[in-house]
Amino acid sequence: MKKRTITGLLMMIIFIPLLIENDLFPLFQLLMAGLALIASYELIRMYEKKKKFPGVSKWLIIICTILIYLSTVAQWEGEKLQHNHSISYEMLKALNINIGFLPMMLLSTLLLFSMLVIYKDFDGADIGKALTVIIYAGVGFGALTCLRATGLRFVIYMFIITVLTDVFAYVVGSLIGKHKMCPHISPHKTWEGSIGGSLVATIFGTIYAVLYGKMFAQAFGPVSIKGTLLEEAFFFNAEFLAQRNQVEIVFILFSLTLFTSICSQLGDLVASKLKRTYDLKDYGNIFPGHGGVLDRFDSALFAAMFLLVVFTMLSSLTNVLL
Repeated sequence: MKKRTITGLLMMIIFIPLLIENDLFPLFQLLMAGLALIASYELIRMYEKKKKFPGVSKWLIIICTILIYLSTVAQWEGEKLQHNHSISYEMLKALNINIGFLPMMLLSTLLLFSMLVIYKDFDGADIGKALTVIIYAGVGFGALTCLRATGLRFVIYMFIITVLTDVFAYVVGSLIGKHKMCPHISPHKTWEGSIGGSLVATIFGTIYAVLYGKMFAQAFGPVSIKGTLLEEAFFFNAEFLAQRNQVEIVFILFSLTLFTSICSQLGDLVASKLKRTYDLKDYGNIFPGHGGVLDRFDSALFAAMFLLVVFTMLSSLTNVLL
């Protein structure tokens, strides 16, 4: 417990300043790229418990993961935020690489398929494993970085949901949990805990989203578009929001928060399923007492990916509806 506490405090000391200070965003992005690299190595090491990746294929997977991470962030910033000065954009530009995610994904796929010819022991199953590594680590941490690039309020919103879901799923499950949710994956998780965690996270996440911008002015003022998490969100068109009433705004935020909580639990279960399949206790030991990178960020990666999907869809939808 002492080791876990000390590690947690050190993680907070390093992570929080990089997260909240805008001027330190390049360092935050470097940290996320480093975590994506470590996460890809953790997954590769997991797969190699049953079969080694031949030759340089392992290093090719890691390189593709980093390129997918960089292209994900660069394209998001280029298209959504219109400030192409990030580390991702500049690095890919310097390498004369197309910053689009799709071209990079296609390139990675072609390179991986070429391994079928180069190495006798590299087969179709290895391609599936490699793509899992690239998407899970590269796109996952790319989504987390994109969320922060969009605004600190969004990443705080996401962490409120993931942390409260995890904490209260454990608390409620310990107190009243009786019905096992996925005993073949995680025998201690219960439906009562899952529902309780999502309920608490949804309530507090929605309150944060509704009262964003009013917290120090009139924290309990009337619900309106102005001052909510939606007000400055680039993915919602101001004219579209103006046509929504207060109940609709709260319903949108409540639904978004609820499904983000569900996705965070899905991320936890996916990570647990992989560990159980390959007989792992933890993905690594880079965080003493906490495990590996994926042990700490499994829920956040899925929640971040889900939020970016929703933001992109809503951006297109509001333009269509107007």
